[in-house]
Amino acid sequence: MRRQTFRSPGGARTLAPMNTAPALTPDAASTLPGRNNASTSRARDPLRGTLLLATALLSLVPVVVLGSSIGWPASLAAPAAQQLAAVQAHAGAVQAGYGAYLLYSLLIMPAMLALASRMLGDLARPLAAMVVAFAALSTLARAIGIARWVTVMPALAAAHASADPSSRAVIGTVFDALTRYGAGIGELLGVSLFMALSLGTLCIGALVQRGAPVLLALSGIAVALLLVGMAAPAFGVPFGVNVAVGASATNLWLLVAGVWAWRGGRG
Repeated sequence: MRRQTFRSPGGARTLAPMNTAPALTPDAASTLPGRNNASTSRARDPLRGTLLLATALLSLVPVVVLGSSIGWPASLAAPAAQQLAAVQAHAGAVQAGYGAYLLYSLLIMPAMLALASRMLGDLARPLAAMVVAFAALSTLARAIGIARWVTVMPALAAAHASADPSSRAVIGTVFDALTRYGAGIGELLGVSLFMALSLGTLCIGALVQRGAPVLLALSGIAVALLLVGMAAPAFGVPFGVNVAVGASATNLWLLVAGVWAWRGGRG
Protein backbone atom coordinates (compact mmCIF):
# COMPACT_ATOMS: atom_id res chain seq x y z
CA MET A 1 0.00 0.00 0.00
CA ARG A 2 1.37 3.43 -0.98
CA ARG A 3 0.43 6.85 0.37
CA GLN A 4 -0.60 9.64 -1.96
CA THR A 5 0.14 13.29 -1.07
CA PHE A 6 -2.25 16.06 -2.03
CA ARG A 7 -2.63 19.69 -0.97
CA SER A 8 -5.82 20.92 0.70
CA PRO A 9 -7.32 24.35 -0.10
CA GLY A 10 -5.64 25.74 3.06
CA GLY A 11 -2.24 24.70 1.82
CA ALA A 12 -1.71 21.79 4.23
CA ARG A 13 -0.39 18.57 2.89
CA THR A 14 -2.36 15.43 3.58
CA LEU A 15 -1.24 11.84 3.19
CA ALA A 16 -3.93 9.41 2.09
CA PRO A 17 -3.52 5.67 1.67
CA MET A 18 -3.76 4.42 -1.87
CA ASN A 19 -4.64 0.78 -2.54
CA THR A 20 -2.39 -0.55 -5.24
CA ALA A 21 -3.72 -4.12 -5.18
CA PRO A 22 -5.07 -5.13 -8.59
CA ALA A 23 -8.83 -5.40 -8.84
CA LEU A 24 -10.18 -8.92 -8.98
CA THR A 25 -11.64 -9.90 -12.29
CA PRO A 26 -14.88 -11.89 -12.27
CA ASP A 27 -12.95 -15.03 -13.21
CA ALA A 28 -10.47 -14.54 -10.38
CA ALA A 29 -13.20 -13.74 -7.89
CA SER A 30 -15.00 -16.94 -8.76
CA THR A 31 -12.04 -18.96 -7.51
CA LEU A 32 -12.05 -17.47 -4.03
CA PRO A 33 -13.10 -19.77 -1.15
CA GLY A 34 -16.82 -19.62 -0.49
CA ARG A 35 -17.70 -18.56 -4.03
CA ASN A 36 -19.22 -20.74 -6.71
CA ASN A 37 -16.90 -21.22 -9.63
CA ALA A 38 -18.97 -20.33 -12.66
CA SER A 39 -16.55 -21.97 -15.06
CA THR A 40 -16.80 -25.21 -13.10
CA SER A 41 -20.59 -25.18 -13.15
CA ARG A 42 -20.49 -24.79 -16.93
CA ALA A 43 -17.87 -27.48 -17.53
CA ARG A 44 -18.74 -30.66 -19.33
CA ASP A 45 -19.23 -33.47 -16.86
CA PRO A 46 -18.91 -36.78 -18.75
CA LEU A 47 -18.47 -38.87 -15.59
CA ARG A 48 -21.77 -37.81 -14.04
CA GLY A 49 -23.44 -37.78 -17.43
CA THR A 50 -22.33 -41.33 -18.20
CA LEU A 51 -23.52 -42.60 -14.82
CA LEU A 52 -26.96 -41.03 -15.27
CA LEU A 53 -27.32 -42.20 -18.86
CA ALA A 54 -26.18 -45.73 -17.99
CA THR A 55 -28.64 -45.89 -15.09
CA ALA A 56 -31.55 -44.74 -17.25
CA LEU A 57 -30.70 -47.04 -20.16
CA LEU A 58 -30.12 -50.03 -17.89
CA SER A 59 -33.78 -49.83 -16.88
CA LEU A 60 -34.66 -50.99 -20.41
CA VAL A 61 -32.87 -54.32 -19.98
CA PRO A 62 -35.42 -55.97 -17.64
CA VAL A 63 -38.26 -54.64 -19.80
CA VAL A 64 -36.79 -56.30 -22.89
CA VAL A 65 -35.55 -59.53 -21.27
CA LEU A 66 -38.47 -60.18 -18.92
CA GLY A 67 -41.06 -58.76 -21.30
CA SER A 68 -40.05 -61.12 -24.10
CA SER A 69 -39.81 -64.18 -21.85
CA ILE A 70 -42.59 -63.98 -19.24
CA GLY A 71 -44.63 -60.96 -20.37
CA TRP A 72 -43.40 -58.71 -17.55
CA PRO A 73 -44.66 -56.48 -16.02
CA ALA A 74 -48.20 -57.53 -17.00
CA SER A 75 -47.37 -61.05 -15.78
CA LEU A 76 -47.27 -59.79 -12.19
CA ALA A 77 -51.08 -59.68 -12.22
CA ALA A 78 -51.38 -63.35 -13.24
CA PRO A 79 -52.30 -66.12 -10.74
CA ALA A 80 -49.48 -67.61 -8.69
CA ALA A 81 -49.54 -70.94 -10.53
CA GLN A 82 -49.15 -69.22 -13.88
CA GLN A 83 -46.30 -67.02 -12.68
CA LEU A 84 -44.46 -69.93 -11.08
CA ALA A 85 -44.76 -71.97 -14.28
CA ALA A 86 -43.38 -69.06 -16.31
CA VAL A 87 -40.47 -68.57 -13.91
CA GLN A 88 -39.63 -72.27 -14.12
CA ALA A 89 -39.86 -72.34 -17.92
CA HIS A 90 -37.67 -69.26 -18.36
CA ALA A 91 -35.40 -69.52 -15.33
CA GLY A 92 -32.31 -68.15 -17.10
CA ALA A 93 -34.12 -65.13 -18.52
CA VAL A 94 -35.75 -64.39 -15.16
CA GLN A 95 -32.39 -64.45 -13.40
CA ALA A 96 -30.78 -62.22 -16.05
CA GLY A 97 -33.67 -59.78 -16.24
CA TYR A 98 -34.12 -59.35 -12.52
CA GLY A 99 -30.35 -59.29 -12.06
CA ALA A 100 -30.20 -56.29 -14.39
CA TYR A 101 -33.12 -54.72 -12.53
CA LEU A 102 -31.26 -55.20 -9.25
CA LEU A 103 -28.14 -53.56 -10.68
CA TYR A 104 -30.23 -50.65 -11.92
CA SER A 105 -31.73 -50.23 -8.46
CA LEU A 106 -28.29 -50.21 -6.85
CA LEU A 107 -27.22 -47.42 -9.21
CA ILE A 108 -30.06 -45.14 -8.10
CA MET A 109 -28.17 -44.02 -5.00
CA PRO A 110 -24.90 -43.00 -6.74
CA ALA A 111 -26.93 -41.40 -9.55
CA MET A 112 -28.84 -39.20 -7.10
CA LEU A 113 -25.62 -38.44 -5.23
CA ALA A 114 -24.07 -37.27 -8.50
CA LEU A 115 -27.09 -35.07 -9.20
CA ALA A 116 -27.06 -33.62 -5.68
CA SER A 117 -23.40 -32.64 -5.93
CA ARG A 118 -23.98 -31.17 -9.39
CA MET A 119 -27.16 -29.21 -8.65
CA LEU A 120 -26.78 -28.37 -4.97
CA GLY A 121 -23.00 -28.14 -4.59
CA ASP A 122 -21.51 -29.19 -1.27
CA LEU A 123 -22.85 -32.60 -0.17
CA ALA A 124 -22.36 -31.54 3.45
CA ARG A 125 -25.29 -29.17 3.13
CA PRO A 126 -28.44 -30.46 4.86
CA LEU A 127 -30.53 -30.37 1.67
CA ALA A 128 -27.99 -32.38 -0.33
CA ALA A 129 -27.58 -34.83 2.55
CA MET A 130 -31.36 -35.36 2.61
CA VAL A 131 -31.39 -36.13 -1.11
CA VAL A 132 -28.66 -38.75 -0.69
CA ALA A 133 -30.27 -40.26 2.44
CA PHE A 134 -33.65 -40.69 0.73
CA ALA A 135 -31.92 -42.14 -2.34
CA ALA A 136 -30.06 -44.66 -0.15
CA LEU A 137 -33.35 -45.73 1.46
CA SER A 138 -34.92 -46.04 -1.98
CA THR A 139 -32.05 -48.21 -3.19
CA LEU A 140 -32.22 -50.43 -0.11
CA ALA A 141 -35.98 -50.92 -0.39
CA ARG A 142 -35.76 -51.66 -4.12
CA ALA A 143 -32.99 -54.19 -3.59
CA ILE A 144 -34.96 -56.02 -0.89
CA GLY A 145 -38.01 -56.14 -3.12
CA ILE A 146 -36.17 -57.41 -6.18
CA ALA A 147 -33.84 -59.86 -4.44
CA ARG A 148 -36.69 -62.36 -3.99
CA TRP A 149 -36.82 -62.90 -7.74
CA VAL A 150 -33.21 -64.05 -7.95
CA THR A 151 -33.23 -66.06 -4.72
CA VAL A 152 -36.53 -67.39 -3.36
CA MET A 153 -38.85 -67.36 -6.39
CA PRO A 154 -36.76 -69.68 -8.61
CA ALA A 155 -36.66 -72.22 -5.76
CA LEU A 156 -40.43 -71.95 -5.29
CA ALA A 157 -40.96 -72.37 -9.04
CA ALA A 158 -38.83 -75.53 -9.11
CA ALA A 159 -40.66 -76.96 -6.09
CA HIS A 160 -44.03 -76.06 -7.60
CA ALA A 161 -43.21 -77.88 -10.84
CA SER A 162 -42.60 -81.21 -9.08
CA ALA A 163 -45.16 -80.92 -6.28
CA ASP A 164 -48.55 -82.62 -5.92
CA PRO A 165 -51.75 -80.53 -6.16
CA SER A 166 -52.07 -79.92 -2.41
CA SER A 167 -48.44 -78.87 -2.07
CA ARG A 168 -48.80 -76.60 -5.09
CA ALA A 169 -51.61 -74.76 -3.34
CA VAL A 170 -49.37 -74.15 -0.32
CA ILE A 171 -46.49 -73.01 -2.53
CA GLY A 172 -48.86 -70.67 -4.35
CA THR A 173 -49.93 -69.13 -1.04
CA VAL A 174 -46.31 -68.59 -0.03
CA PHE A 175 -45.61 -67.06 -3.43
CA ASP A 176 -48.51 -64.62 -3.10
CA ALA A 177 -47.42 -63.60 0.40
CA LEU A 178 -43.84 -62.96 -0.71
CA THR A 179 -45.08 -61.03 -3.73
CA ARG A 180 -47.23 -58.71 -1.62
CA TYR A 181 -44.47 -58.24 0.94
CA GLY A 182 -41.81 -57.58 -1.70
CA ALA A 183 -44.06 -55.18 -3.61
CA GLY A 184 -44.86 -53.31 -0.41
CA ILE A 185 -41.18 -52.73 0.28
CA GLY A 186 -39.82 -52.45 -3.25
CA GLU A 187 -42.59 -50.54 -5.00
CA LEU A 188 -44.37 -48.66 -2.23
CA LEU A 189 -41.26 -47.56 -0.33
CA GLY A 190 -38.42 -47.86 -2.86
CA VAL A 191 -39.84 -46.91 -6.25
CA SER A 192 -42.55 -44.59 -4.92
CA LEU A 193 -42.17 -42.79 -1.58
CA PHE A 194 -38.42 -42.65 -0.92
CA MET A 195 -37.63 -41.92 -4.57
CA ALA A 196 -40.27 -39.17 -4.59
CA LEU A 197 -38.73 -37.61 -1.50
CA SER A 198 -35.21 -37.77 -2.95
CA LEU A 199 -36.14 -36.42 -6.37
CA GLY A 200 -38.54 -33.81 -5.02
CA THR A 201 -36.02 -32.49 -2.50
CA LEU A 202 -33.32 -32.36 -5.17
CA CYS A 203 -35.41 -30.44 -7.67
CA ILE A 204 -36.91 -28.00 -5.17
CA GLY A 205 -33.40 -27.23 -3.92
CA ALA A 206 -32.10 -26.87 -7.48
CA LEU A 207 -34.97 -24.53 -8.31
CA VAL A 208 -34.30 -22.32 -5.28
CA GLN A 209 -30.51 -22.30 -5.72
CA ARG A 210 -30.67 -22.10 -9.52
CA GLY A 211 -28.54 -25.19 -9.75
CA ALA A 212 -30.38 -26.58 -12.78
CA PRO A 213 -32.55 -25.29 -15.63
CA VAL A 214 -36.02 -24.29 -14.45
CA LEU A 215 -37.72 -26.72 -16.83
CA LEU A 216 -35.56 -29.63 -15.67
CA ALA A 217 -36.26 -28.85 -12.02
CA LEU A 218 -40.00 -28.37 -12.54
CA SER A 219 -40.29 -31.59 -14.53
CA GLY A 220 -38.46 -33.41 -11.75
CA ILE A 221 -40.98 -32.11 -9.22
CA ALA A 222 -43.78 -33.31 -11.51
CA VAL A 223 -42.20 -36.78 -11.68
CA ALA A 224 -41.91 -36.83 -7.89
CA LEU A 225 -45.65 -36.12 -7.65
CA LEU A 226 -46.32 -39.01 -10.04
CA LEU A 227 -44.28 -41.28 -7.78
CA VAL A 228 -46.34 -40.19 -4.78
CA GLY A 229 -49.45 -40.99 -6.80
CA MET A 230 -48.23 -44.58 -7.19
CA ALA A 231 -48.58 -45.04 -3.43
CA ALA A 232 -52.06 -43.50 -3.24
CA PRO A 233 -54.04 -46.80 -3.23
CA ALA A 234 -52.06 -48.03 -0.20
CA PHE A 235 -53.52 -45.13 1.77
CA GLY A 236 -57.12 -45.72 0.77
CA VAL A 237 -57.26 -43.50 -2.30
CA PRO A 238 -59.45 -45.27 -4.92
CA PHE A 239 -57.10 -44.41 -7.79
CA GLY A 240 -53.38 -44.08 -8.32
CA VAL A 241 -50.62 -43.73 -10.89
CA ASN A 242 -49.64 -46.90 -12.72
CA VAL A 243 -46.23 -48.23 -11.64
CA ALA A 244 -45.02 -48.44 -15.23
CA VAL A 245 -45.95 -44.78 -15.82
CA GLY A 246 -44.15 -43.54 -12.70
CA ALA A 247 -41.04 -45.65 -13.31
CA SER A 248 -40.86 -44.66 -17.00
CA ALA A 249 -41.18 -40.97 -16.12
CA THR A 250 -38.35 -41.32 -13.59
CA ASN A 251 -36.04 -43.00 -16.08
CA LEU A 252 -36.85 -40.47 -18.80
CA TRP A 253 -36.01 -37.64 -16.40
CA LEU A 254 -32.71 -39.31 -15.46
CA LEU A 255 -31.92 -39.63 -19.16
CA VAL A 256 -32.53 -35.92 -19.77
CA ALA A 257 -30.52 -35.01 -16.65
CA GLY A 258 -27.67 -37.16 -17.92
CA VAL A 259 -27.61 -35.34 -21.26
CA TRP A 260 -27.70 -32.01 -19.40
CA ALA A 261 -24.73 -32.97 -17.22
CA TRP A 262 -22.78 -34.41 -20.14
CA ARG A 263 -23.15 -31.23 -22.17
CA GLY A 264 -22.03 -29.05 -19.29
CA GLY A 265 -25.43 -27.91 -18.13
CA ARG A 266 -25.85 -24.77 -16.12
CA GLY A 267 -28.64 -23.37 -13.97
